[in-house]
Amino acid sequence: MKVRVVAIILILSLLLFVGFKKVSVKNKEQSTNIEQLNILKYIPENNKLLFISNLESFNIVNNNKKDKNPKNRDNFVLIKDSILDYLGIDLGNNKLEDIYNNELIISTFENNKKLQDDILIVFKIKPEKKINDLLNFPNKIDQIDEIISINRENKISFLKYIYKTKDNYIIASSDKSLIKNSINSSYNLKKKKFQNEGEFFGLKNEKNILFTNKFWESKFFNKEIFTENNEDIVATTFGYENDDLILKSYLLNNNKNIDIFSYDKLINEENRNKDNQEVSIFCNIKNLDKYLKPLINDFELNFFEEFDQNDNQDILILNSKKDWLITFEKNTGDQFNLSALTKLKDFNKYTLKHNEDIFSVYSKNILEEKDELIKELTYENIYSIESGDLQIISNHLINGKKLKKISNQFFNLKTNKDKSAFLYAKVYIKDRNYNTIQNFTDLQDLNFFIKNILKISNEESIEMIKQSIPEQNPILYTETILKILK
Repeated sequence: MKVRVVAIILILSLLLFVGFKKVSVKNKEQSTNIEQLNILKYIPENNKLLFISNLESFNIVNNNKKDKNPKNRDNFVLIKDSILDYLGIDLGNNKLEDIYNNELIISTFENNKKLQDDILIVFKIKPEKKINDLLNFPNKIDQIDEIISINRENKISFLKYIYKTKDNYIIASSDKSLIKNSINSSYNLKKKKFQNEGEFFGLKNEKNILFTNKFWESKFFNKEIFTENNEDIVATTFGYENDDLILKSYLLNNNKNIDIFSYDKLINEENRNKDNQEVSIFCNIKNLDKYLKPLINDFELNFFEEFDQNDNQDILILNSKKDWLITFEKNTGDQFNLSALTKLKDFNKYTLKHNEDIFSVYSKNILEEKDELIKELTYENIYSIESGDLQIISNHLINGKKLKKISNQFFNLKTNKDKSAFLYAKVYIKDRNYNTIQNFTDLQDLNFFIKNILKISNEESIEMIKQSIPEQNPILYTETILKILK
């Protein structure tokens, strides 16, 4: 199993079964900022993935007491117990929520000698709890400041070693040296605090943060456009609302002063998908590459292949169910001739002017002989509207009210684009057809393990990117809403 899958299983399970307690505003103000956690001193350097949580614990099984189907509660317990077993944890008669004390770190590390990376988990336990409350060995273990092997006969134990500190932190890892590095790291507390303060980029009030140097999946972030920068950090925050797991990822760089506040204008609520289109894409036509092609239909694809690829202009694509449309600004110097499109060369055109708008319909009916029978074939109509500075092409007739909305949406998006931006795009996907989480292969693997208990589906995806001259680093944001189905 890939360590990335293991990490996702650990993170999602711990968030589902340990986290996501609703915190009141009053309690939130009194809670410790994540950058002030004492657990941060135990983070060793050179980690590939780092997850930090400061969320109060609760028992999701108790939270689901109103569930009429007791099997659901049993299934939650089964997932939790299975993951703990895989790690090598045996709680015996103890409950996890009675042991865990609201601070957690999960990190992974490169291991050139193994096919999978090593993992280190640090979490705080309540003062009265001991290592044996987690291992349930026949011979009780109460040692402090001593690395203990986790050996269980005929059982898998992903975690091989465990250690308890004097200040009630448990450090467990698949590699003994990582525990030693974690302990040594804690001795440089002042230096560690200084380093971590620069890595939170305005996220100190978040309760669950995952730091990596790569996006999980991105339609734009690829080596053909951007080179990897060792200074770049990708921070992903986790939230849970109405059975939805909400992941928000930011490309950040402290040395370039790119923090989450740099995203305020880019992530403007006014520009969100108000009309509930299944697919909404705003980008420069040059950037409509292979990563976006799966989101558009055959006609749109043919259109862009024949469109002047040297034309540096923005486009807006809106798809909803079977309806689709393409919007772009008219170029008076080189007007695009829809009639010349190969796809429409045999279509009949009819044009009607209404006020200042010009409506056109392209239609085609032909007779065909087959098996000595004459049949009429009707092709889908294509509509064109020239309204102000915009031209709209669609497979359905658009009324005046909808036309105004589309025009406002296009120019609102364009207004937020800096004149110096050579890359600017926003993509929204909310479509039942995408609920197979086809862009999240690791989550597909996770679904395989829990398919009879829970299902995780990709409910909605958002991606926004901006890069201007002379900036060396882009602003890249993704948001994924995953539906957790019982």
